[in-house]
Amino acid sequence: MKSKDETKSPKPARVTSASILDDQLPVAKKGKAAAGKNQEIISRARFLKVSPKKVKLVIDAIRGLRALEALDRLHYINKAATLLVIKLINSALANAEHNFQYKKEDLYIKKIVANSGPTLHRWQARAFGRAAGISRRTTHLELVLSSAKPLPTKKVKRSESTVKPDLRKKSDRPKDRSKKGETKKESII
Repeated sequence: MKSKDETKSPKPARVTSASILDDQLPVAKKGKAAAGKNQEIISRARFLKVSPKKVKLVIDAIRGLRALEALDRLHYINKAATLLVIKLINSALANAEHNFQYKKEDLYIKKIVANSGPTLHRWQARAFGRAAGISRRTTHLELVLSSAKPLPTKKVKRSESTVKPDLRKKSDRPKDRSKKGETKKESII
């Protein structure tokens, strides 16, 4: 028999429509989308019935990749949360292509986060008339796609000129007391 709390369920998981942010335009022109500017497409999936910890394992593998490359990589990850992430990426790509006339090949994942949603508190009967608490966690997933190309990361090689030289004066350095030709005298005791 289900308890009264179990019959009530939260809102079903849903993917909200994409919105666009335009960071590069002045505040007066923020409502207009200018072509060629660095624009971001935001898509959200809320109230997903999976723990945020489990989703974070999946989204860490695709952060910063091109969107189509991320979809290819997700097909080889054996986690249940990958289906939810694939659905969100496909929705964001479809919105970007239909609503904002972007090409799928040009988009990359600028930001993807899994925040915790409301926790459903349940209980399970235990021995001696006790009850154990069960936390059924939910996740709010947010994806930001951008059309701008990410800047390549530059590896800094440490050359000899960047290594700190020995700053001690010659007089402060320990002197080498052994002279050529002299051997140390051994003491016999």
